[in-house]
Amino acid sequence: MAMKLQRTCGYMSGCLCVVLLFSLLAETSIAAESKTPIGVWLHANKRIRVQIFPCGDRLCGKIVWFRWPNDAQGLPLVDFKNGNPALRSRPLLGLTVLRNLRHTGKNTWTGGRIYNPDDGMDYKAKMSIQGNSTLRVRAYILLPALGKTLIWTRVR
Repeated sequence: MAMKLQRTCGYMSGCLCVVLLFSLLAETSIAAESKTPIGVWLHANKRIRVQIFPCGDRLCGKIVWFRWPNDAQGLPLVDFKNGNPALRSRPLLGLTVLRNLRHTGKNTWTGGRIYNPDDGMDYKAKMSIQGNSTLRVRAYILLPALGKTLIWTRVR
């Protein structure tokens, strides 16, 4: 009887190991297939990090880190180049700079806007993720061909 119980327990633990192994492999393959830009990215200029997050059924992004967060007077950086004088005193840290990017294909998001505090301009935007650590962000005025692509790298 003890021998039969021991064989049954051995069989059950073997089955449990197989089930756990298959579920682990399934999770790994799903994660590998579903690349997402949600996370924190280092901008191409290496001076800022942008956190990309869901906002409704779209994606948005805000500045969450600066290499040099203060101006020459030691005050936090503000949006002083904004075309709207009422917005020139708003802090850049925490500012939403990516808005309304919608998923339009495999690893691609389009139809959004990107704000550049360096020139105070708002541009159309699209992005695509390559691998799991490279994000291509295209900012443009009328057509994507009339724009600039920035390569961001994943921080976390």
